[in-house]
Parts: sequence; structure tokens; C-alpha cells
Amino acid sequence: MILDLDGGSVARPLSPRFVWMLGAASAAVASAVLLALTALPHAQLVHGIGVPLGPSVIAQAMAKPKEPTLALQLPTELATEIPPLRVDGVYGPARPTPKIRTFRMRDTNALVLVAMLPDAQPVYAPSGAAADALSVHGVYAANYSVEATSLFAVRWTERGVTYEISSRSVTLRDLVALAERVR
Repeated sequence: MILDLDGGSVARPLSPRFVWMLGAASAAVASAVLLALTALPHAQLVHGIGVPLGPSVIAQAMAKPKEPTLALQLPTELATEIPPLRVDGVYGPARPTPKIRTFRMRDTNALVLVAMLPDAQPVYAPSGAAADALSVHGVYAANYSVEATSLFAVRWTERGVTYEISSRSVTLRDLVALAERVR
């Protein structure tokens, strides 16, 4: 017996009617599978593949009430914001709201930083706090000034978020007055 490996036999051409019937049959099978899947109750499908039932992640996120936070803005009549240096492009995700903003005071040209510190420890009033203790927006504020570097800073916690305002040339009492104007 001799094998012809060069392809000596001629393949018969397929009938156009057979090609059409093959396409129609595969479309019919796919349609039947889709109809059968949509006819089943969805709860059976979910339990069949082991996915836990419950509200979607989006529904859970929308259900949580968002706590209002400060926009970290000083009034424009007091200061102008210095925009942060960043690469401006059209690609990538949207930028989050800044957690640190820098302002230049209009009257003295002093720089003031206003920051949201979500990972910082909350500022609580000590048990023996004096009546004239520092306060911002009606809550206790702590002096976080660093004398060695001549940095004046005030921190306060509002609605569960700790904020700080600091400057090298604005005094502590003036910083507290500015912190009252932060919105």
C-alpha cells in the first residue's frame, strides 16, 4: 500500500445549500441556549454558580450618606490659591480632590497651607481644657506649632476628619482666625 502524502486526492466542494443549512443550524442552537437561560429564574442561576445574593456594590455605595467635608478654601478676598504643580494630560483616571492646598495671603504675601489629614489621629479636648482654649468652627483645636522650625500650625477634628492650617509667617492666633474662614 502506498500513501500519497502530497494531497493527491481532490476534496469535494461543499454545496452552497449545505453551508447555509450549517449556519442556520448553529444560529438556532445558540438562540435556543439563550432563550433557555433567560427563561430560568435568575435566582437559580445565581445560586447555581455560588455568587452570594445581596445589593450590588454600586447600590451599597449610593446608600451610604456622604459626610460633608470642608472644601479647603479660603475666601478670595483674603487669599489666592497657588495651583499645585502637576502634569496635565488627558489620559488616566480623574484626579481626586486635593488634600493640601496652598494660599498666598493678599495683604502680607505669606503662604498658608490648609490640609485634610484623613489618617491623622482625631484631636480631642483634654478633660481639664480651659474655657479660652483654641477652637475652630466650635470644636477644640490643638496647637501643633514647632518652635525649632518656626512653623505655626493648628489642628482640629470636624465630622470625623482632622484638618490642619499652618504657616511660617502667620502667628498662631491669626491662623485660628483664618481656620474659622476655611470652608
